[in-house]
Amino acid sequence: MRTAVLIAAALVLAACDAPLGSNENAPPPADAPVMMGPDYGGDFDAVGTEPFWSLKIRAASMTLARPDHAEVATANPGVRADGDQGVWDGTVGEQRLVLRLTPGDCSDGMSDRHYGYSAEVWIDGETLRGCASKTQDLAAQPRP
Repeated sequence: MRTAVLIAAALVLAACDAPLGSNENAPPPADAPVMMGPDYGGDFDAVGTEPFWSLKIRAASMTLARPDHAEVATANPGVRADGDQGVWDGTVGEQRLVLRLTPGDCSDGMSDRHYGYSAEVWIDGETLRGCASKTQDLAAQPRP
């Protein structure tokens, strides 16, 4: 009789398809895909009009170019997530240079290029607005 009870218990557990001591709140297996926000890794190019400007994010640097201004370049401080936005916050001497990207379609208003992010650059109290995309994505599109 005791053997029959043990066999029945084992069958019930097997039918539940749950190992002994399992917990529904257990973390997923290590090889399970991780759901994350937008991908801010790699190189980005950001541009704006009125006034014209461009900012390039590369592995080692962040460079802002504007007509009638000296180029501003700093080491790439790395991106940090702020909700679904990506933020790079660097300094050049006494100047602070911040780029904030927000995912979503963006148009530069002057070309037919498609951008995957809205861009906002802040430098010494001035805010520049425009669009950005991964450099590789822009390279695949016709040049303006």
